[in-house]
Amino acid sequence: MPDVKPLEPAPAAGRRSGAPLLILFLTVFIDLLGFGIVIPFLPMYAARLNVGAAGIGLILSAYSLMQFLCAPLLGRLSDHFGRRPIIMIGLLGSSIGYMVYGFAYSFFWLIASRALHGACAATVSTAQAYVADTTTEDKRAHGMGMIGAAFGLGFVLGPAIGGLLGHSSLRTPVFFAAALTFANLIFAAYALPESHHPEHRPPLRVSRVIEPILILPRQLTRHHLSRLFSIAFLGTFAMAAFETTFALMVPRVYGYGAAGIGGLLAFAGLIQALTQGYLIGKLVSRTGEPTLIRAGMIAFALGMAPMASLASHAMLFVMIALLSIGYGFASPSVASLISKSTQRHLQGEVLGVNQSALSLARICGPIAAGFIYQTLGPPAAYVAGGLVAVLAAVLTRGIEAGA
Repeated sequence: MPDVKPLEPAPAAGRRSGAPLLILFLTVFIDLLGFGIVIPFLPMYAARLNVGAAGIGLILSAYSLMQFLCAPLLGRLSDHFGRRPIIMIGLLGSSIGYMVYGFAYSFFWLIASRALHGACAATVSTAQAYVADTTTEDKRAHGMGMIGAAFGLGFVLGPAIGGLLGHSSLRTPVFFAAALTFANLIFAAYALPESHHPEHRPPLRVSRVIEPILILPRQLTRHHLSRLFSIAFLGTFAMAAFETTFALMVPRVYGYGAAGIGGLLAFAGLIQALTQGYLIGKLVSRTGEPTLIRAGMIAFALGMAPMASLASHAMLFVMIALLSIGYGFASPSVASLISKSTQRHLQGEVLGVNQSALSLARICGPIAAGFIYQTLGPPAAYVAGGLVAVLAAVLTRGIEAGA
């Protein structure tokens, strides 16, 4: 297959932000709210169907695997047909996935529902491409941050709503999420305008549709943006390690129970949402994305590495804040740089490759963190996560605004 050629920066002229970006924010927020309502209770739900720990791990990994495979494919389709229809397909598929999940009575149907939902969740990169279509370059990082803020708020509020709905039955939150996502589909169909109108649409053959999957390894390793993909992978790898072990470590080291863990995660989500939705927009014009990525990864490392080693409750909040601010700065800044270095007609596909890198990190990160945590103890897992973040910071050397 031909080598992937460097891409020219996307033109910024003629773009506008405002109402479309707000509508997209609401669409992503409601979608992630449904996700947050369901996912924290998935292990309990699966256990009641007599699914063991290994099976639960497979169910969770099926989501990330399908997202890894489908993100560049759906990104290419959004470059060809427009962002709006792909976002609609994602919302419809998510709603159906929740319904399958709610009616599931076996391991097969649980894993099928998560695979379907993972494939549809690949539209995250399409939402980022929508941001690229509707923002100027100086507002790009802020727009990407708004998408991250929608994620954070959805994860903060979703578990609380799921907990309230799940007292009588763990199926109730799932059906509520299905209805919420379908209502979101109707809202988006009515309110979300198209942001991308391709000037030329060549015939879309099957070979061209599946090509992004076939060349994905080469895109990740030999693309001229591979260093940015690597930084995105390492940052999310470290964050996934934190998310995987946090609920195990906190009771053991800090003595918090379930309610305390929920409160700490809510605190982390709020800090990250504030960072991505507000702070990054204020700072990026002064510092540029490379500086924010570098500072973010260093802050992340300072927050993660000593966690599980310092037993102070006050310091735990400080470390969580540093970690959340760091990831909040780095993740949307990477997406912004990738977008700025990509032609307009390839935004969806290239941002889809970045989403695949993030999904791969969410497959590998939990496995590595769990192994280190179990064999070497909690402090080692967090020191390792901090070192991964430092490596991501080192990779930013030499990267400028043009990537």
